Amino acid sequence: MKSRREYFESRKMLMIGSRVCYGISIMLLMFCMVMTSGFATVAVIIALLMLGGIMCSLYAGRQKEFLFCPKCGSKNIVKKGFLGVPSSIAEECPDCHAKLELNKPVNKD
Repeated sequence: MKSRREYFESRKMLMIGSRVCYGISIMLLMFCMVMTSGFATVAVIIALLMLGGIMCSLYAGRQKEFLFCPKCGSKNIVKKGFLGVPSSIAEECPDCHAKLELNKPVNKD
């Protein structure tokens, strides 16, 4: 299995990817309001971007299950940044102050 650091990094990349897909689709939707033709092409691109964003969000949600303190079960070890994207992971649990081994596989705890 992967380590907590790997789960953190993959969750971070998936959430950034989903936010990028959502942002591009919103810009294309605004661009579509000004266009006079070619709606079908833009609509298909928007649908594919939204599908990509949703899939990234779903996979990022699965990565969240492994980001907790093995001693007390606290989920406060990950700090969130802009738009809810994880910004950092703590080396020490903020609740029980246990040292976390972030590079150790999660099934070895």
